[in-house]
Order: sequence, then structure tokens, then C-alpha cells
Amino acid sequence: VAVAESKPNQVKFLYGIDEDTTSVDFSERGLGPADAVLIAFDLRVNATVTKLDCNDNNFGDEGAHHIAEALKVNATVTELHLYLNEIEDVGAQHIAKALATNTTVTELNLSENEISDVGAQHIAE
Repeated sequence: VAVAESKPNQVKFLYGIDEDTTSVDFSERGLGPADAVLIAFDLRVNATVTKLDCNDNNFGDEGAHHIAEALKVNATVTELHLYLNEIEDVGAQHIAKALATNTTVTELNLSENEISDVGAQHIAE
């Protein structure tokens, strides 16, 4: 679990995201699906994060699923970066389903994953 210093009377979320933080960078930390569960929980209740950068981790399809489920209810994230996360077509499909209901994400980076044309088609739709 990430540790962050807190200010007095400030709400802390499971993964150490401050309640007033707008940009979060969890890149290159070797995070896996279990970490994605905690990040996703925070995204469900956090109303300030607009940019989430989780590049170069090991979320895979399971982690992508957890992030996608959070995106279905999160209305503040506009940028999502999941570059190089071992995400395959199934994970892309989870993200695509979330984006069908989420209207705030305007920038998505899924490059350098294991997504084929099938997964890319899910995202494009």
C-alpha cells in the first residue's frame, strides 16, 4: 500500500490518495491486480482525481477489470494511462464496457499491451 503524508483532518483513501489530489502517478511500481483493487476502490469514492497514471505495471486483465468497474461510477477521471500493463483483449473489453457509460474519460493510453485487433475494436466501438 502506498504511503503518503497527510494533513490534519484530511481524508485518506486505501492507496494513500489525498482527498484533494487531482493527479496520481503509480507508474513503474510493479503493481499487480491486487493493487488495482485498492486503486479502484479509491476511484469509486474520490471526487477530485482527474488524471490516473498507472503505466508500466502488471495489472493484466484482472486489474483492468477492477479499474473499469470503478470507471463506471467515477465522474472525475479524464485521463487514464495504462501503458505497458500486460492487458489483453479481455481487459480491453472491460475498459470498453466502462467507457460506454463513463463520459468523462477523454484520454486513454493502452499502448504496449497485448491487445489484438479484436480488443482494439471493442475500445473503438
